[in-house]
Amino acid sequence: MKIALCISAFHAGGGERVMITVANELAARGHSIDLLVLKSVGPYASHVTSSVRVIPLDASRMLFSLPKLVSYLKDQKPNSLMALDEYSHLLSLAARYISKSDTRIVLRVGNMFTEVFKRYEGIKGRTLEFLIRRWYRYADGIIAVSQGVKDDIVALTHIASEHVTVIYHPKDIVRIQALAEEPVDFAWIANKTVPVFIASGRLNAQKNFPLLLRAFARVQNDMPSRLIILGAGREEEALRNIVRELRIENEVSFSGYIDNPYAWLAKGTVFVSTSLWEGMPNALIEAMICGLPVISSDCASGPREVLAPDTDYRARRTAGWEEAEYGILTAVNDEQALVEAMQKLGSDEILRATYAKKGIERGRDFSMETILPAYEKALGASLT
Repeated sequence: MKIALCISAFHAGGGERVMITVANELAARGHSIDLLVLKSVGPYASHVTSSVRVIPLDASRMLFSLPKLVSYLKDQKPNSLMALDEYSHLLSLAARYISKSDTRIVLRVGNMFTEVFKRYEGIKGRTLEFLIRRWYRYADGIIAVSQGVKDDIVALTHIASEHVTVIYHPKDIVRIQALAEEPVDFAWIANKTVPVFIASGRLNAQKNFPLLLRAFARVQNDMPSRLIILGAGREEEALRNIVRELRIENEVSFSGYIDNPYAWLAKGTVFVSTSLWEGMPNALIEAMICGLPVISSDCASGPREVLAPDTDYRARRTAGWEEAEYGILTAVNDEQALVEAMQKLGSDEILRATYAKKGIERGRDFSMETILPAYEKALGASLT
């Protein structure tokens, strides 16, 4: 079966990593896989295996990739095409309409659109919201990465709930745990003398790193510790300024992009996520697979589904923190709650050991063997 996957770029994001992982595994299972890239830039290009054919649709603007995508559908006639984000979603739907192709179009929705649109300025957000409401109904299938994302896309588009399938991120656990064994040449990790908190993600507003830095500065006053932030992004200089203002330059490290974050995660003390919103937090799940106990904001959507799966996924803490089944959940933007949670997990070896063991156990629910068949079904592919 010929399957195409479409991404905007090879940027170091969770959605891109998932799509590349799915492409690699589908190819390994015998499917003919094309990976279409609207702009072939970014560090994840090297993660694509040789069994996947990469087709750049490079143009000066993403919209100008449309003619090439139309030609691809006419010439290559893939059975299915799965697109990653709102830009590739709309281009894929438009290309099928123009080409009169019968390719099955599946949209993978990986974020809370209502949260994203709140932060767009001017006409951009209103235009995207209008197009999504108007065009998504023409997709053959929609994949939501969490129950919360499903609720969000159904409320936004008024598409029938049964037309949206929840499929969690698939993880190659054997590969992750093998990479986690690699050494890390960094003194704070190699010669750990105090607790090391680790955070990971793009340095942008969504991840709410200013809150983490303020909380860490207070934790540091009472409990000597260090903080490593894995990732890069447009807010790095602003975050460095906060570090200087808080006078914690000697306790905080910005790693930049790390090709193998798993080796770092496996050797930290506690993973911390302070996001304002998520779709389904990749880094949180990967930290658990690496045996790192976790703290996460109880944001919409995903963290509660991962850490407290037996509770109502729509519930949200409005203040304070809780010891959930697989990790600690804190109220969004609650600095005091975050300080207390970091102090508790950073100092309690027994609780850390419990959460490390349970996190590995929970991580198995996201294994490739468990999740990938659902992707194959959504794409109309049969197991090989």
